[in-house]
Amino acid sequence: MSADQTELGELLAFAVSLARDAGEITLKYFQRSPKTETKVDGSFVTVADREAEAYLRRTISDRFPNDGILGEEAGEHQGSSGRRWIVDPIDGTFSFVHGVPLYGVLIALEIDGEPLIGVINIPALNEIVYAAHGVGCFSKGESARVSSNCYARRGPPVGDGLRSL
Repeated sequence: MSADQTELGELLAFAVSLARDAGEITLKYFQRSPKTETKVDGSFVTVADREAEAYLRRTISDRFPNDGILGEEAGEHQGSSGRRWIVDPIDGTFSFVHGVPLYGVLIALEIDGEPLIGVINIPALNEIVYAAHGVGCFSKGESARVSSNCYARRGPPVGDGLRSL
């Protein structure tokens, strides 16, 4: 199964909508001391993680019942369509739990094992960046691209001490 640019654009729009909605779910709990547990690996999981992932899984399954889904909290559901959605409802749960706004909702889509779509929504900062292979990369709805600034090639003029590490 391959996807043309029109289909990828539609799937990208769906993924962006998912990320925005899941971000709204997380914001209901952000800086409100949500119920938090520690997983076997020592990382945190919150009620916000679980609620946002349940929303993502339900919405994807409703629209694309034959697609697979791999999630941070609930594992993998195999699909038969050749598409697999990969979701992390709160990447940066440690920051989230401690009230730091540097966490994101991550959504990716693989088609036949090839990653073709990616979305990151940082809801507490109202930042969203998304891209699809052959469609483009966007930040807050505007086309984005790699900087032609010379610092992109050789780094900023500060912090050179890190290079020696």
